[in-house]
Amino acid sequence: MKIIYLAAFRAFHPGRHIVYQDIDGKRDIAGDMLDVDLSYYDVVIATPPCNYYSRANYRRSSEYSQKTKYLLPSIIHKLSILDKPFIVENVRSSLINEVIKNSPSDVFVYQHGRHTYWTNILFNPSCIVQTNENLSNLSKSNRQGGNNVHDVFEYWLDVVQEVLK
Repeated sequence: MKIIYLAAFRAFHPGRHIVYQDIDGKRDIAGDMLDVDLSYYDVVIATPPCNYYSRANYRRSSEYSQKTKYLLPSIIHKLSILDKPFIVENVRSSLINEVIKNSPSDVFVYQHGRHTYWTNILFNPSCIVQTNENLSNLSKSNRQGGNNVHDVFEYWLDVVQEVLK
């Protein structure tokens, strides 16, 4: 199973054959995940920038937020027309409701913990116990995703592995 993880800030899934969206050996967080050739991969994981949608971002008018806010809905639509399993993660906030409302009808949406997931694979993330992460004690670079997203992705990858058998 060949997997690509688009726009991963911090992710490590030992035992999985995962390629991360890199440019010159560095994670390309701000890069345009819509331009990546996905034909080689069997499974796609995507974590588009959440700056615009996050409740913690009081500067939604920042250049970066405005420049990247289209990535979330666009990557959901791009992946929904592929014939391969995908999951997209982002924050849970009131601004996400508009993205959910405009998501393709054949995409499942789960809100679990402080995250929202879009996928074309039916699974039950509520069986994943979310740890209470005290974000105020974490640096900004350590706040993205955390163990909760990692655990959901690992569970989802196990489900996908069974589906692809």
